[in-house]
Amino acid sequence: MAEDTRYSVNTGMVTISTSNVRRDGTGTMGDVITGASNGTVIKSVIIKAQTNTTEGMVRLFIYNGVSNPFLLAEIPVPNITKSARDKSFEANLDLDLFLQPGDVLKASTENAETFNVIALGLDISYSTTAIFDRTMYKAQNGFDTISVANSNLNGTGTIVVIMITDNTYLGAEIQRFFVKAISTTTPGMVRLYIQNSAGSSTMLFTEIEVSAITPTATATSFGHVINCSNFFLQAGYKLVASTEKAETFVVSIEAFDFKYS
Repeated sequence: MAEDTRYSVNTGMVTISTSNVRRDGTGTMGDVITGASNGTVIKSVIIKAQTNTTEGMVRLFIYNGVSNPFLLAEIPVPNITKSARDKSFEANLDLDLFLQPGDVLKASTENAETFNVIALGLDISYSTTAIFDRTMYKAQNGFDTISVANSNLNGTGTIVVIMITDNTYLGAEIQRFFVKAISTTTPGMVRLYIQNSAGSSTMLFTEIEVSAITPTATATSFGHVINCSNFFLQAGYKLVASTEKAETFVVSIEAFDFKYS
């Protein structure tokens, strides 16, 4: 009987902060994601600083469990002084990298600065119970309002859950984020995070710079749209948000959950 390929979302997250200048696979690293029993496709990797940064590197390695990890990529980090109106360093890498079973994607930082490294992956599996599988999709939209000032970048303070992926499905693909002010705004930030199903890890992945706008009957309030590519989120995981200033925003998300039957 034919075997059909299936995918389930695997979201790997780690925070790195210990200086490691080495490229030979030694020194301190963080484990980002591990290849599943049939392998994992890493669709993209997000790197987001929690602090000010100086010139340096974030490095990605692949570890096969036998020899030292092999250097895969270096991502240059510039000098950035974080403020209420200047966002910290972030980078998005579209990879489509196949990770074989048991192999680990690892990350290190040149300087002792704190970075979130997030891998958005798909674990590979197969169906042996039918000649073909039907993919089932369920549209999901998350909406909520944020208004309590929170200057933290480490996932603490007041944050609001905007959407939870359905844990009866195999994960979700995120299409768009919408941020819309319903009040006058001053320069600041709206921050978006991924939180694991246990709520024990909340990782900042992007900041949206808010501009000063006074809406009127003929002038619109602040708004911003992020169109996503290769943004998959593990079943049961959450997307949460916060605002730098005590100004009111509606945050909404367009997504769909998927499974097979």
